[in-house]
Amino acid sequence: MTIVEGWAMATGQRDRVAAALAAVMAVGAAAGTFGLWSGSVGFGEEITGRLPWGSTLVAGTALLVVVALPMTLAAVAGWRGNPRAPQLLLLAGLLLVGWIVVEVAFIRSFSWLQPVCAVWGALVAVLGLRDRGRAPVPGVSPGRSPDARRT
Repeated sequence: MTIVEGWAMATGQRDRVAAALAAVMAVGAAAGTFGLWSGSVGFGEEITGRLPWGSTLVAGTALLVVVALPMTLAAVAGWRGNPRAPQLLLLAGLLLVGWIVVEVAFIRSFSWLQPVCAVWGALVAVLGLRDRGRAPVPGVSPGRSPDARRT
């Protein structure tokens, strides 16, 4: 095994780790979305009143659009070795960090989940940033090889 092949295999493993991190967050955000939509997740009257239009439906929809969908796209792209995976991971991670900042500003309440999610988003973004612009390695990272079919 050459050094280039070893590096590429490690890169493929990083893709899978980043994809798994994004997938776990996507599932969590989707669960939060459905919890907000169904009313099974409640903040209490005071905090719900601080949400846009005082609506958990709007908050759940925003969570779906800003966190769940980008994390899902990044997870699928990373798992498949899509050439755009690094950019999608970077974007999804930054959106999650931004979501936490905006959430704290709106609800003016603190939960242990907020710093955990912010660090999680930063980690996903760093994994995407680390691999941004790297060249494909044919035969080792098939989704990134120039001959590979785009997914």
